[in-house]
Amino acid sequence: MNLTSQEVERMEYLLGKSRLSYLTKKEESILRDLIVKENPSAKDNSLDDLIKLGLTLVGLYVLAKALDEK
Repeated sequence: MNLTSQEVERMEYLLGKSRLSYLTKKEESILRDLIVKENPSAKDNSLDDLIKLGLTLVGLYVLAKALDEK
């Protein structure tokens, strides 16, 4: 996995904010950069697709963290 724990937390925050309100262009860019860092093929995806992929990535990070703790 390519993201640091701080980057995952930032992605979680931005994904949560995207569900409650609109992201600024800067926030969209940060979210896109984080997701593309983990999955370069998502570079040209729509924001909706990025959000879906980001939620999946966060879920995978949570699972990986839980497995590491066992």
